[in-house]
Amino acid sequence: MAFVRNAWYVANWASEVGSTPHRRTVLGEDIVLYRISNGDPVALSDRCPHRFLPLSQGEVRGDEIRCGYHGLVFDRTGHCTHAPGEETIPPNARVASYPVADRMGLTWVWMGAPEQANPDDIYDLPHYHDPAWGVGHGDALQVDANYLLLCDNLCDPSHVVYVHPTTLGVPGEKSEKVTYNRADWGVETSRWTLDGEPIAFLKAFGNFQANVDRWQFYLMHVPSVAIIDFGGAAAGSGAREGRRDDCVRVFSCHFMTPETDSTTFDYWLHVRNFAPDDDGVTDGISDQFRIAFAEDKVVLEAIQTEEERHGTRGRVGLDLDGSAGLFRRMVTERIRDEAVANNA
Repeated sequence: MAFVRNAWYVANWASEVGSTPHRRTVLGEDIVLYRISNGDPVALSDRCPHRFLPLSQGEVRGDEIRCGYHGLVFDRTGHCTHAPGEETIPPNARVASYPVADRMGLTWVWMGAPEQANPDDIYDLPHYHDPAWGVGHGDALQVDANYLLLCDNLCDPSHVVYVHPTTLGVPGEKSEKVTYNRADWGVETSRWTLDGEPIAFLKAFGNFQANVDRWQFYLMHVPSVAIIDFGGAAAGSGAREGRRDDCVRVFSCHFMTPETDSTTFDYWLHVRNFAPDDDGVTDGISDQFRIAFAEDKVVLEAIQTEEERHGTRGRVGLDLDGSAGLFRRMVTERIRDEAVANNA
């Protein structure tokens, strides 16, 4: 399967990248992550060019990594700096080095043309850095499904009624109009539910008992970053017109990294506009999300299995698929543009 390569993907939580080599698979390629003495992360191809032992089975020594089989040493650029017993290091004794950077508590890697990598292009949520907002770092959820199935899910506010009735949806809630628009960065999908029963999340963390006006904005960035801006305010208080001084608002952030054609890691975190220093609230939100994301995982893995068995023949389209369809076309455009550029 072709992937968008000229993009930043999350390789790991920044806190898990240290002086011990750590292996990850990104876009089907195995990489080894570690930090050098000044704290900078390094990402190299995880295969020694001598006998192909993964470098992640070696050790970091100073600012370099040493293979655990015959002791070849590589620097952060992937060049071999020492080959025991060799007077001259073979010129092809090197491994690929990938641009890498830390942002928002995550370590990101660029799998495409290195000269095009700009860390300023890494997605950054301003509220994450605002001390008035609380932050909760979640998990790296492994889903045995193609990453585009996860993107479909995160372009779709309508599924929450059926998949997440105890957390993010209200059972039996009427279907509200969903709108979507193309942006330079991807697709924005929106849905408002006015004067409706608060979902369990808003009851638990906003103490809403009466009806609310609730919003769901799904911001799906090409190729695989999803920011879900959702929340609620008292019905009729003007939230839809922009008056949200007294509301509960949460950004649920998903950074999806294709591991292979059929497996994906979803690194997720959340940012909220209330109780910024309350660890109990942070943990409570994470627990709610773990329930919901586990429900998504069951659905998406089942779809992956059916697609592997039967393909997509006989699939019926609905109007609610428009946002996901547009997003998939934008991903295809990026992949095509990269292919054209590479063949120019």
